[in-house]
Amino acid sequence: MANPNLGANEQQDIPHFTFSEEPLGLPASEGFGYFQGGPGLTFGPDCRFKLQAKLGFGTTSSVWLARDRVDNVHVAIKILTGYATVLNREHKLRELEVLQRLSSVTPDRSYDHCASLLTQFVYPGIDDDKEHLCLVTELFSSSVQDVLKALQGGFIPVPTVKRILRHVVLGIAGLHKCGIVHTDIKPDNIMVDLERHWTAETIDTWVRANPPRTYAPERSLNKMVSAFVSQSLPPPSLDALPSCNFKLADFSNAQFSSDQTTDDITPLGLRPPEVVLGGEWGESVDIWTFGCLVFTLLTRQPLFKPMASTEHDASETDVLLYQMIIFCGEFFKQDFLQRCSRSMDYFQLDCRPKKFQRFGRKPFQKCILDSGCILNPSDMAGVVDLMTKCLRLDPLDRATALELLQHPWLMP
Repeated sequence: MANPNLGANEQQDIPHFTFSEEPLGLPASEGFGYFQGGPGLTFGPDCRFKLQAKLGFGTTSSVWLARDRVDNVHVAIKILTGYATVLNREHKLRELEVLQRLSSVTPDRSYDHCASLLTQFVYPGIDDDKEHLCLVTELFSSSVQDVLKALQGGFIPVPTVKRILRHVVLGIAGLHKCGIVHTDIKPDNIMVDLERHWTAETIDTWVRANPPRTYAPERSLNKMVSAFVSQSLPPPSLDALPSCNFKLADFSNAQFSSDQTTDDITPLGLRPPEVVLGGEWGESVDIWTFGCLVFTLLTRQPLFKPMASTEHDASETDVLLYQMIIFCGEFFKQDFLQRCSRSMDYFQLDCRPKKFQRFGRKPFQKCILDSGCILNPSDMAGVVDLMTKCLRLDPLDRATALELLQHPWLMP
């Protein structure tokens, strides 16, 4: 089990194991240290929180449904790995700082669309897991990615897509006002607020109907481990979505625009050209990923699909840059490439890619039609214009979040 947070040299001494979900029992010193507790545990200040179910996990944490025994409500608790906890303390990861900054600002409408921190505490780990930073947030019903999966091949209605996108732009505007760059905007990280019928009693009923389950024991470093099966709350129906509230969440990869600690941001298929090519980056990273999100919410597919091409002796990155040119309809400008440290790895002196000579244009409209998504002419024109304002190759040419809020296609 390789940890994406570590370099190749740091992973050479880690034996290979296969896990059904999060890799329990691997030490924090090797980039892991996942929480090894489970439902029934009471912890936090004055044993305030009782774990009830595991909602999911990621590369730096597992997320749990818990009952707040003081306020008699349900919350989500993100329990960071021992390794991620250390990185937050060293300010190499900024999740806690970002959530604290968001909590400290004067509320306005934009912050209604960012997940909020209720409290935080540290819980001691076992074995070599080290301590776990625990972030207590509001509970959500599901992610937009869960909604897409539940469609089983269908599409989200256009009015609902507009609502999701407008809420996301409001969230982005709030982040940028605080000097925060999310860097990882995608359906997995857009959460759906609980509907009104999810009361404390109905959630408890759901927990009783879906008791915690574990996988069969699996071999880890020094012992056998059994991970809990992730059991997320069911997503809202399509009929309920038009009245739902959507929020940006998961700030594990967020950065402060004035104090960046890494350039290793954003999955390759969503990575904007300035990051790919080693240039300076900032808030416009989120505008690029938002443009990709527009396409994905409408089509259920990624816009960019980087894969190596043996025919052209081209790497994934070569292909990604080529797709950017033919989809976005512009070549990279010389002054932009001169601002990027890795440009010469992929481009000739005349600013043309080294691995490709022909450039057949494939505009956004054709990309959308090829996905099987059918839009009326007015919606197609609005979507294409919105994507064009976001997906400019030079970040200086992209719209800001505040400008996108005024885009006619997104207006309520």
